[in-house]
Amino acid sequence: MPRPTLVRLATFVATVVAAWGVLSLGGGSGDPELTVGELAPREYRAQIPGTVIDEAETEALRQEARESVPPIEQINEQIESTVNANVTGVFDDVQALAIGDPLEPLAPQATEAPPTTVAEETTETTEVPEPALLTGTVFLDVESDGEFDPEAEGARVDTGVDRIAVTIQVGEDTFEVMTDANGVWSAEVPAGAALVRMDPADAQIPEGYVVGSPNYQQLVECDPGDTCTAEVIPLQVNLRPIEEVIARVTATHTVASDAIATLAAAASDDVIRAALGEDPHFPLIRQAAVDRLFQEFGLRITPDQLQTAQQRLRSSPPQVVYLDTSPPGPDAAASDAAGEIVATFLQANYLVDEAATDEAREEAAQAVEDVQVDYVFDQLIVAPGVPVTQLHIDAIDVTTSAASQAEADVGLLAVLGVLVGLLGLYLSRFRAEFWARPRMIALLGILLVLAAGAVRATVVFQPESSWYVLPAVAFGFMTTVLFDSRIAVLMALAVGVIAAVGTQDTGVAVYATLATLAPIPFVSSVTSRGGFRTAVVFSALTAALAAGATASFFHVGPNDVVWEVVGISMAWAFGISAIASLVALAALQFFESAFDITTSLSLLDLTDRNHEALQLLQEKAFGTFNHSLMVGTLAHAAARAIGANALLARAMAYYHDLGKTENPTMFIENQFGIQNPHDFMTPLESAEVIRRHVSDGIVLARQFKIPSDVATGIVSHHGDGIMRFFYEKARSQNGDHVDPNDFRHIGHKPRTAETAIVMLSDSLEAACRANFQTEEPTPEAIEKVVDRVIDEKLNDGQLSESPLTLAEMTSIRSAFLDSLVGHYHQRIAYPNFPGT
Repeated sequence: MPRPTLVRLATFVATVVAAWGVLSLGGGSGDPELTVGELAPREYRAQIPGTVIDEAETEALRQEARESVPPIEQINEQIESTVNANVTGVFDDVQALAIGDPLEPLAPQATEAPPTTVAEETTETTEVPEPALLTGTVFLDVESDGEFDPEAEGARVDTGVDRIAVTIQVGEDTFEVMTDANGVWSAEVPAGAALVRMDPADAQIPEGYVVGSPNYQQLVECDPGDTCTAEVIPLQVNLRPIEEVIARVTATHTVASDAIATLAAAASDDVIRAALGEDPHFPLIRQAAVDRLFQEFGLRITPDQLQTAQQRLRSSPPQVVYLDTSPPGPDAAASDAAGEIVATFLQANYLVDEAATDEAREEAAQAVEDVQVDYVFDQLIVAPGVPVTQLHIDAIDVTTSAASQAEADVGLLAVLGVLVGLLGLYLSRFRAEFWARPRMIALLGILLVLAAGAVRATVVFQPESSWYVLPAVAFGFMTTVLFDSRIAVLMALAVGVIAAVGTQDTGVAVYATLATLAPIPFVSSVTSRGGFRTAVVFSALTAALAAGATASFFHVGPNDVVWEVVGISMAWAFGISAIASLVALAALQFFESAFDITTSLSLLDLTDRNHEALQLLQEKAFGTFNHSLMVGTLAHAAARAIGANALLARAMAYYHDLGKTENPTMFIENQFGIQNPHDFMTPLESAEVIRRHVSDGIVLARQFKIPSDVATGIVSHHGDGIMRFFYEKARSQNGDHVDPNDFRHIGHKPRTAETAIVMLSDSLEAACRANFQTEEPTPEAIEKVVDRVIDEKLNDGQLSESPLTLAEMTSIRSAFLDSLVGHYHQRIAYPNFPGT
């Protein structure tokens, strides 16, 4: 078997296997993915008996069992602990803030004792001076007036403080005494000046009190035998202002300020009460609040009872009773404050235990037995067009035999094999130019596999989107550009078949076919990049219309809103088609390079005057550049006249003489103001130089990555014809002993319509340029040149391998004549215009 045939056969087998594998990926290949809520694409019957659990009905019964279990409520000890901490925290903060910040002691009245003068006066006598009795008092200054008045009227009077250490220094003698229960201290001391000192930081000073006078260090003069009295030393209470306590507590606790004011007043009063030995009141308020808090918790407060409990606390607060007041009884302000504190922080403590409730409900649900549905052989599971349920899907899975699945796989493989085989048969019979190129066969196979992948991806994403996410437009787009419109029509039929077997949805198969056909008329006639962008938009719009029509006929269920389904389908189709077309445009460059294909896009790039190869030609061989442009004009017109690829013909014409840039002055059109070098060369040397511009052109074409289809114009634009001028020159010099093969070009004869047209255009342009330098280019003269050039090529056999027919040759003659007459048109001679 010939190697090309083996390659084609291997390509066909690989295409079939790959497409089958892609369509079978992730599930059975015989059926599409069924989705709950979608319409059944066909009738499904039980192939074997089976039992299926009705998950939906079972779950409904289990849900009823769950709902029958009431919520389980329990006391939340964590909440109780948190609330208790918040309540006691307020009392702790108020009590801690009752005493003011430590104060610096006042400057003492005296700092040191003066020397004793009495002793000095009596040193000369033998009589010992009589000592003096020094006394003083340290007291709680209730009125904060600095005066000791224990007999004053009122509930609280100034009271002495016992066990306060007092140091007395007389000369070198030091005495230490302690105050008695009445705060009085006394000591016999030598007569003279005595320094009385009391430590302001004495540990026996009641908490919250400070020395209120500089008398804590004073000088007292005592005469011998007298009783002298030191100034009283008052201790005054150091309390924080109530307003400051309120501000600092409410900054950290969201509590009513009047409640904090009551607590702050009670805490401040307890500082004085503690110093006076009275029972404190603040702990009673605190204990009443805590007792009432736990009394409320004992009632099991639920979230809907919380507000009632808070109102109860405010309207009927805990009773705070003082037994040491006159008369004994409750304190309304303290009671209200305790109730407000508890109400503020109270939370529901009898809550639903979510974990326990869920566990109990789940146990009840698990006790419900599965609902089973039995199917017998050939029993109808779901009819076509009926919304699919989970029971239907499970029943189909259970009652489908392995043998039937295998049969479906084999059937899919058979359908794909027939499809690829028919495509190959068509190419071999009717498109020999593609059949002869194995690369094109491989490319067509790749596109088919990609189409299978697109269908499979659509099946996967359809449940979350729509059937109309199928990017079928991209395959029509790429096939038209890479091949032609006729092959694109075949691709549309192939994509439709693949969609049919991949989805088993008739509507999807119809849409796939129509969407693949959509871009063909728009892309096949494109001659500019703007045309491609326009083709993308119109292709997407056409696909959207096809989606709307298909959806309205195939995919509208009995409960669906027609216009909603149609609108969503059209929106998906338009968006996906537009994106797919743009992706296809981007992919074309890869396929062009990988498979050496010349597309309209690449031809547009090649015919752009800014192409680097044309820039080189213009810079190095300006005459050849102008010649190539004119050849391109003639070739484009002739190709259009016979329906050939006009863009390809123009591109070939632009680059056919690219090799002349290597030796530009060796060609007459580039010899500006210089002598012809061929006048100094032998005919064989000249023929070698002229012949080399073909091989140089091929090298440059590879360098500039010019596609082989275009580079063929370089090889075939002279065919294997004889360089007539140098051949005749050699004969005139050497007689008939000249080998004509030494003067033949190294190319081959044109084998396509486009290369034949380029050959004729090249020769015709050169002949016209030579003839009409000395002859008037009348239509008759032009026609003679056209006929002579074409006849010469025909007689020389240069067109023997081209597919041109006589009818096409006639059309080409007319196109050449029209183009040249237009080019050499007569001009009006303007009077007094320079040159006339």
